[in-house]
Amino acid sequence: MRRLRFSQGVVFISLAVCALVILLLSLLQLVSDAAEEKAPRGLFALFGLGMPWYASAIAVLTAVLAWLTVQIIRLRMAAVPDRSSPDALLYWSFGLLLGLVAVMDVTWWSVTVATVWWSAAVLVASRRQMALLTAGLAAFVAGYTLLSSQPPLLAVVFLGYGCGLTLLFVAGNVAMLWLWEIAREATLAREARARLAVSEERLRFARDMHDLLGHSLSGIAVKSELAARLAARDPERAAAEMAEVQQIAREALREVRAAVSGYRSVDLAEELASVRSVLTAAGVRTTVTGSAAALPEQSRSLVAWLVREGATNVLRHSSARRCDITLVERDRSCVVEVYNDGVRPGRETVFGNGLTGLSERVAAVGGTLSATGTGDGGFLLRAVVPAPGSASPRPAETPEAKGGAA
Repeated sequence: MRRLRFSQGVVFISLAVCALVILLLSLLQLVSDAAEEKAPRGLFALFGLGMPWYASAIAVLTAVLAWLTVQIIRLRMAAVPDRSSPDALLYWSFGLLLGLVAVMDVTWWSVTVATVWWSAAVLVASRRQMALLTAGLAAFVAGYTLLSSQPPLLAVVFLGYGCGLTLLFVAGNVAMLWLWEIAREATLAREARARLAVSEERLRFARDMHDLLGHSLSGIAVKSELAARLAARDPERAAAEMAEVQQIAREALREVRAAVSGYRSVDLAEELASVRSVLTAAGVRTTVTGSAAALPEQSRSLVAWLVREGATNVLRHSSARRCDITLVERDRSCVVEVYNDGVRPGRETVFGNGLTGLSERVAAVGGTLSATGTGDGGFLLRAVVPAPGSASPRPAETPEAKGGAA
């Protein structure tokens, strides 16, 4: 999501350049007129108003039009667009645009401003609205040019120039918007797939629990009911039935424990491949040293959980660009290290629920776990897990060290 927000910001800034172009073009005409000591143009020339009024009107109209253009772009990129706002923004900004063109006069500068605004407005307007706005703008430019006693051919040139420039700006804006929408849809699809996978796993677990316990619980209910009826007239048979109930309950408990143990086991090789894929997709260069096959089979599941938790912390609590995962067997112990270079400066971290649970599981097999900063902007999660049979399990201890929150 961090990369998606960054992409959204880049696309928004790229589209918001339209507002900046509107500002710059209007101010460039104003500076050009002032440098050449020309009289005010457009309506201000008609009413005989001076240059200060002319400059003030252009500055105000341009600033408001640029702001409305930014609002149009912001509205288009909103996660949940407000369909009641585009009409007001379009019509207000269109009216300001016509006023600005009337003040600036129909020039290359003002026609370019109009085309830039149109390329932003097309992102939120319907086809009917754009047809009306295009017809209105073309009629205004042509009519204003003719009424100001300029050659009719100049109106045709302005319209042709505006159409060509509009195509270029619209193509650029639409291309940027399409790239953003593709990135957003890909991210949303990836999240939807993850949620679907979780839901399917829950359904599978529910089906398995039903298959495991449904028959056993039904048998327990029937036999306990029978034992209750036989308790008064045949105590020996009632005791036999209750013994069977006890046996069924123990068998069901054994099956549930076996199922849960299977769910909690994680394949280390698959986990390494998954972690590498996820971190690489997040822009983190990942290096894995060592292989799952080199570690004792009984330790691989716990090591897989350590690798998963380390990768989760990299994604959630760091701005890492590099992650190194090291798996080695040393002195009859498995040493697991997950290092990243993205510790946020000034942040003091403590063990969260994830690392606390892992620390307890590692301690239960006689191992140790640490999670500390390396002093060079890095963070190291390190666990030493004794090989099976080399150390006796010990009770889990509450960690007192500092580390990355999970």
